[in-house]
Amino acid sequence: MRRQQGIFRAVPAAVIPKRNERSELAHSRVRAGKARFHTPRLAARLEPHSGSGHRALPWGMIPFIIVLITCAPGSDVNGPPFSVDLLPPVLQSAKTLDERHISFLFDEPVEIAATEVVVVPPIPVDTMKTEEKKLTIGFGADQDIGEAYTLRMSVADEAGNSLSFLYCFSGWNPRVPVLLVNELNPRGSGNTPDCIELFTIRGGNLGGLCLRIGTDNRYSEEIVFPAIEIPDGEYILVHAKAVGSTEEIDEHDDLDESGGLLATDTARDFWIPGAPGLPGNNGAVTLYARKGGPIIDAVIWSDRADDTDDEKLGWTSEGYIFASDLASADAWISEISDVPYPSESVNVSYSTATRSLCRAEVPEDSDTSIDWHTVPTRGQTFGRPNSNEIYVP
Repeated sequence: MRRQQGIFRAVPAAVIPKRNERSELAHSRVRAGKARFHTPRLAARLEPHSGSGHRALPWGMIPFIIVLITCAPGSDVNGPPFSVDLLPPVLQSAKTLDERHISFLFDEPVEIAATEVVVVPPIPVDTMKTEEKKLTIGFGADQDIGEAYTLRMSVADEAGNSLSFLYCFSGWNPRVPVLLVNELNPRGSGNTPDCIELFTIRGGNLGGLCLRIGTDNRYSEEIVFPAIEIPDGEYILVHAKAVGSTEEIDEHDDLDESGGLLATDTARDFWIPGAPGLPGNNGAVTLYARKGGPIIDAVIWSDRADDTDDEKLGWTSEGYIFASDLASADAWISEISDVPYPSESVNVSYSTATRSLCRAEVPEDSDTSIDWHTVPTRGQTFGRPNSNEIYVP
């Protein structure tokens, strides 16, 4: 009996073959005399995924998974395939249940492969319970709101194939505020760089909220907010094209701490260092309650025409991903099809650096483009009530 070791990478779940197909793939490579093999890559869209890098990776996961595989081919590697499970469990999703519990769902029943579970920063692990394909971790203390944690552990299936993985998550926030994406200028300029304004409908704690330029399955940058209490009616201004000035300060306390282009004393300023800004023609901004959590609010914009003969409905490839993600989360509504057409997004055609896209002064939220308009030249109002004036070409 020989032991083989495989390496697993991450890809969209739609391309993952069924377990028997993956086993046949592994067997065929063993029969071909290969000492090492690759399997289809894992994708887990973590509950209703981190950081920069390749955005096809699953929510909240460190961009690698270390997997050890035990196989049992016979002495004749040219013989028929075997009914032996050669593959480790696949992590399909993860969910933060409350301040003391996290659950993981795998593609087959699992057991704890090692009793040691390491969490950084340290938080005691009180219980580990497996029930068929589900594993629940219980902590002995509450998670700190918005704290960035990393968990390391190992599981195994009934055949002894093991999976060691790292999982990143934000500390549970019991007081998530109600916020709207309220204004943005995706076609900013040097003196009027790209910004995203959030408006607080109901106050709470910002800790762990995640704002992405894009959506789950495709985003260019993100910001995870620190644990800060915010009141009703507060404006939050996220600068999406920071220049790296020493004046660019995230405002944890006073609203007048930050300088820099478009910084304002009437909003809480945050900066995304090195961010490329917002897409000018086809883009989306999505605010999540936490990494892997539900969408709080989102907006999608485009300058493209509908195409009923196109499988992407007229969208660019990236735009179609944005539209599909928001539709599947019920965060943007289409009256035509399951996935919104470009005409159902906010029309960015007339926007400029100072003609921002915004909601009404008293914002409405129907999750459709009817909530939005383009203001006249120099009509942007970051950090102040929105203008109801509409640009007329």
